[in-house]
Amino acid sequence: MKPQNSLLASTNQHHAPLSMNRRGFISFSACAVASMLASCGGGGSGANGAAAGSSATSPTSAAMTLSVQQPLPDTVTLDAGFASLSYEKGHMSTSSQVYFGPDNTNLIGLLNALGGGVLRIGGNSVDRITWTPEGAGRTKAQVSRIDVANLAGCIKLCPNWKVIYGINFAGARGSTSSPALAADEAAYVAQQLGSQLLAFEIGNEPDLYGGDSTQNLGGITYNIFLNGGTVAQGTIAGWNQFARAISNAVNGAVLCGPAASSDAAGWAESFATNESARIALLTEHYYISNYNNAAPSIAGMLNYPDESLVAELRSLQAAAKTAGVPFRIDEANSYFSSTKPGGVCNVFASALWAIDFIFTHAEYGASGLNFHNNGSIGSYTAIGDARGPITAVQPLFYALMFFSQIFAGGANGQLLTTALSASGAAVSAFAVATSNGATYVVVNNKDTNRRADVTIALDAPSSRATVMTLASSADSAAAQLANPGIYNGGTAITFGGQPIALDGTWQGAPQQSSDVKDQRVAVQVAPASAALIRIQ
Repeated sequence: MKPQNSLLASTNQHHAPLSMNRRGFISFSACAVASMLASCGGGGSGANGAAAGSSATSPTSAAMTLSVQQPLPDTVTLDAGFASLSYEKGHMSTSSQVYFGPDNTNLIGLLNALGGGVLRIGGNSVDRITWTPEGAGRTKAQVSRIDVANLAGCIKLCPNWKVIYGINFAGARGSTSSPALAADEAAYVAQQLGSQLLAFEIGNEPDLYGGDSTQNLGGITYNIFLNGGTVAQGTIAGWNQFARAISNAVNGAVLCGPAASSDAAGWAESFATNESARIALLTEHYYISNYNNAAPSIAGMLNYPDESLVAELRSLQAAAKTAGVPFRIDEANSYFSSTKPGGVCNVFASALWAIDFIFTHAEYGASGLNFHNNGSIGSYTAIGDARGPITAVQPLFYALMFFSQIFAGGANGQLLTTALSASGAAVSAFAVATSNGATYVVVNNKDTNRRADVTIALDAPSSRATVMTLASSADSAAAQLANPGIYNGGTAITFGGQPIALDGTWQGAPQQSSDVKDQRVAVQVAPASAALIRIQ
């Protein structure tokens, strides 16, 4: 989660399955709105025939053709774990009721509804929490064995999830950190999580160390971060000393990092070079706010392609390839100061933004991404909570559910090369060939004025297409984008015609079907909606 400042393209690439071990890890899978949104970038790919979604008014239409072609080269295998969640470590110990615990059945239901994933425990709070093994649990600024056991109890009920677990490096705000404490904590975490532990991550956003939140590290440099040295508080150990201590305490320990806040020169790329023999995953973060100082807005969020994101992903892709490790954006979201102004990051537009965001990561070779959560329903969080109990399934969660249905039943898939003809509408589209023999096409219509009439041209014979729509209810397309959903005083958001319950229960189903003739099928996608088209 970013304390300070610092959008998506359409190419196409791919992801990896959930496995551990360093080299085997490489295969891991990981405001108001105006009608001006019609000019928010198009691109990607698109669909024509069955009507998908609905708008309260009769929109004009934009005709386009989407060509679905061969697998995109140099990509990874996609699965349900590609798009996952990140949480503040403080969620482990500061809830009045246990959040990560075996009795939080709603959270467990929501995680399992996604089919699998990677739960990243980190954020700013990771560097403010002291390992207190004998602590009572649920104590601010501490994590104890009780808290870790509760986390393990939760994750064991989500068998297709793995954990990236953050360790305090900075010793910020009066907390205590050291290689010895890190080793002791890591040993207990490894014992409790077992095969569901994916990796340890040491520290959080080290490129910002020495700033207002970590003044104790004033004077730190990249070299001091790696190898230790003298900072404002005195002499500190470096990342390598922490890593050695953890590796000595945990047989076969898997490490990732550096969890840099953005693509700052000399951090993630240099870290990949320096630590390629030690890490199994290169990690970095992304928020729109890192690269754009404009006030949060729906139009700004939906701007596509996001050239800043593309530049970061390209840079990481090159560094990871050279180092021989995969990379993951393991903390991400839209605007980190996401409650000001309200009605941007927590509305339906965020779900459409997230679809493009996810697929852009796939196109540029990421092994996955983690949407950061803070629990506040006024912010970008995917799952709302009241310091323990689940209180909201936020619009962003619908995007995760939408993506996960491509891989229902444990399937994996390959991103396909696509070409969408020019239309002037704010439409993007993507395609995935899955291991169960189906091809899924995504048409994301962010336009508030025009329905997308998309003819899908396939490169192989198929017989039938079914359509499920992600939609928001309101009197106009602009109002649909600005709808925060029923838990924030708004109206219904549905996928496949049905909402998602607080426990993850969802009864959505295909809403239309069409025959595929001469390797072509047509779909109509209403303004401010997205369609998931299954073709087989």
